[in-house]
Amino acid sequence: MKTNRALEAARARENREKCRDWLILHMSDGKPKLHTKDSYRDLARQQFSCSSAAFNDAWIWAVEDTGRQDWYESRGRNEEA
Repeated sequence: MKTNRALEAARARENREKCRDWLILHMSDGKPKLHTKDSYRDLARQQFSCSSAAFNDAWIWAVEDTGRQDWYESRGRNEEA
């Protein structure tokens, strides 16, 4: 039987993985970065109810999984969509 802490940890991991999978859809196939990282974070928080820390983990995983190192670079204000 899992403890409450173990269940919470499992849910947190699942949310990070869902967020990562969602980000991978946006990053894959050479798609351009349409928003700032903060904007993607806001969208992810609405969709997955994840914390900023969880989003940051998912972001790193997605960048590394897709090889899209360019997504680490910030967008300039004049590029904001």
